[in-house]
Amino acid sequence: MAILPVDLIVDILCRLPVKPLKRFRCVAKLWCSIIDSQDFVKMHLQKSTTRNSNQNLILGGLGLYCVDLDLLDKALAIKPPFYYKSVDSISNSCNGLLLVMSEPPVVWNPFSRNHRVLPESAVDYPSELHSYSKTTYGFGYDSRNDDYKVVRVVEFRNEISHEWIGSETKVYSLKSNLWKRVEDFPYPLPFLKGKWRVHINGALHTLVEDSDYMYLNRSVRIMAFSVETETHYNIPLPPGMLIKDLDMRLDVIGGCLCVVCSNKSRVKIWMMKEYGVSESWTKFISIGVPEIERNDIVRPLVYSEDDNRVLLNCDDKRLVWYDLRTKTIENVAVRGLPFVFYAEVCVESLIPLDGSDGTDGIKKLGQEKRKKKIRDIRDDFLSEGFKLVL
Repeated sequence: MAILPVDLIVDILCRLPVKPLKRFRCVAKLWCSIIDSQDFVKMHLQKSTTRNSNQNLILGGLGLYCVDLDLLDKALAIKPPFYYKSVDSISNSCNGLLLVMSEPPVVWNPFSRNHRVLPESAVDYPSELHSYSKTTYGFGYDSRNDDYKVVRVVEFRNEISHEWIGSETKVYSLKSNLWKRVEDFPYPLPFLKGKWRVHINGALHTLVEDSDYMYLNRSVRIMAFSVETETHYNIPLPPGMLIKDLDMRLDVIGGCLCVVCSNKSRVKIWMMKEYGVSESWTKFISIGVPEIERNDIVRPLVYSEDDNRVLLNCDDKRLVWYDLRTKTIENVAVRGLPFVFYAEVCVESLIPLDGSDGTDGIKKLGQEKRKKKIRDIRDDFLSEGFKLVL
């Protein structure tokens, strides 16, 4: 029986979804060590990301569901392997991991079924008696330290006037399994509903109101929090964009930051093609009645395989394809789709959450082959050099 080269075996395996890979761990000890290795986990994620393969929609709201983006045929119910009160609060996806904002929060890989419950961290409440708090979470990847981090901002407001008093910001590291206090977020977070969804370029992004410019046209700005440096910075809005009487939201598609601007009858989506460069803002999509219903909240999700269409979530009630060439839409029929949902694109990954990086199974396989070769040479030598003469 012919034995395939190791490199070819690894190249084939790293193209597969997580579910068969978990089964193939039982084929042999070496296969198990390869699939569990840190090198293979990173290679598999990179291959899926660059090829836009092994992607799914995670749907929350009325239950929790998964939809294969290659098929878009049916929504399958899934259940996390941990206790949770509801599935209304799932943050952005980051390299196949989700932050579930239960009590306490949980970082979860829905494909490998691994999860980690975050340790508790006390809040330093202000001395003002008549105040209340609101907690917002974000989740991102620190490529500089190869670490995943959860950001928690607890805001404090006056109980009577509801004016913003201040905030407390802490960052949790999966590597250290510890929370630490960092520079507090300098603005209130009125545009968020408990979560930062927009993670790109190693930073979390949100729209904030700048009270210094409250009576001017540009009272809204984009603030980013880098999970690498754990500092805040500004991102410019599209030049000349009028924001009066618009509902504005941030999103991300194809690795690009987007601003979604909508009024009662039309939605316009701006895309920042080169991160941080103001001149790279481009009007990406403009769609109105009757293609969408009045007051629809529209979110771009993912490109089609040929990059000619964009999958949109319309008002958390239906999925549609928007054709970038013909400027038309096509409804997507997905069996089992809940009546109301929010959708998050999630790539399948093998990233572990048990604190173990795994062993380098690819190198181990090479070492095993060299050991076998040495044993074969030794056995041949012994069989030739030590023949018994009767």
